[in-house]
Amino acid sequence: MGLRAARLAVALTVLCFLLQVESSQTRCMEGRWWGPNSIGEDSLIVAARYEEDVSWMATHLQGIMPFVVYNTKDSSATHYTSVHNGNEAAAYLQFIVDYYDCLPAYIAFIHAHRRDMKVAPDFDMDKDLQLVNWRSTAGFASLNRSNLLWHIIISQHSRHRQPQQQQQQTDYHKQAARAVTVAWDQLFGAELGPLPDELYVNGGGQFLVRRERVLAHSRQFYQDCLTWLDESLDLSPWDKGMVFEYTWKSIFGEAAAVLDLNIWS
Repeated sequence: MGLRAARLAVALTVLCFLLQVESSQTRCMEGRWWGPNSIGEDSLIVAARYEEDVSWMATHLQGIMPFVVYNTKDSSATHYTSVHNGNEAAAYLQFIVDYYDCLPAYIAFIHAHRRDMKVAPDFDMDKDLQLVNWRSTAGFASLNRSNLLWHIIISQHSRHRQPQQQQQQTDYHKQAARAVTVAWDQLFGAELGPLPDELYVNGGGQFLVRRERVLAHSRQFYQDCLTWLDESLDLSPWDKGMVFEYTWKSIFGEAAAVLDLNIWS
């Protein structure tokens, strides 16, 4: 790359960042855009939606709990991410990037479905959310009802690092360990430090986090995560989403090897 091209690339990067910051500031000028609520000071539900029916939120949460739905398929929606890899992770990250300068004090990141009969037959998200004691959360807590306790030890399971298309693994733990190892090399290492050998999480990708835990990292870090989801070719879209299910707790300041607090326990 020539000097002129290099300077142009840097200028475009800076311009994109400034436009992003200006866009966020414009949103935040609206004030507390998520509106008044009765669930405690400064709290918000962020739901990641593909094509689920979200009418339950307006029916059961309107006026009780403020919420915003981030879409990954409907580009005409008010809140949308063009990143289609990583399952719910793309929607969560897009929200953080968009509203980094005016985040509420407590944020519940959830899937958009009201019920999941396969995982938890008794699960009813709107009733469950109204039971949450938001202020009892010190920093981060799982909101998953699935009882999926995921535990991997990198040194025992990460045997090979060949490209995805050459890998013939059927062992879920090896697959997860490899995906997390690749992501740590490419994305997390500079920000989060050395890769922990052991990761232990409540699987499901739904959690409650306090604002100061989110702000422990820059907006650019979350934008880098979005870019990695969109552009990295070393992992499948599903594996990239799984990476974040294993690492949200590490991103938000919890010890990787200690099972995260589950709000329901």
